[in-house]
Amino acid sequence: MAVARFLSREGPVRLVLVLATGFALGSCSSPVTADEVAKKPEAHLFYPGSHVVKTTPRAEQITEGGISMAMVESELSVDAPVDDIYRWYRSELSARGWTLRKEVRVEGSYDLFSRGDRELFQISAGYPPGSLRTRLAIVPGPCATNPPTKLAFANC
Repeated sequence: MAVARFLSREGPVRLVLVLATGFALGSCSSPVTADEVAKKPEAHLFYPGSHVVKTTPRAEQITEGGISMAMVESELSVDAPVDDIYRWYRSELSARGWTLRKEVRVEGSYDLFSRGDRELFQISAGYPPGSLRTRLAIVPGPCATNPPTKLAFANC
């Protein structure tokens, strides 16, 4: 009875507003925490013999520039040829269902991988020499694309 009275006053306009609000609330996802990213095995996927220098977790956040993705970035020291490092990560990640999306070999070189519509993994090795950096990120739900590299490590 109350629903009929609610809808009858402004009829279709109220119905559209109710449906749109329900859709918007249902399509939102909870922000991803740094802990959620850190619990993923790839957050601890380090080249054999490397040493962790620093780990920086970051939760998903709403900023003036948009929504920033949750990620865990690790800086490592390593004594190995850069080509061996990239080859090892390609092998390990592809065995875990990741797809290589981009390969750049210049100063500041990196490989960018994705899995599904929200997960990104980037490996940067050799610049400066003896260094290695990994980044595991989860794209915010409202920004998910397949592959998720459209907004790789940018706000959406």
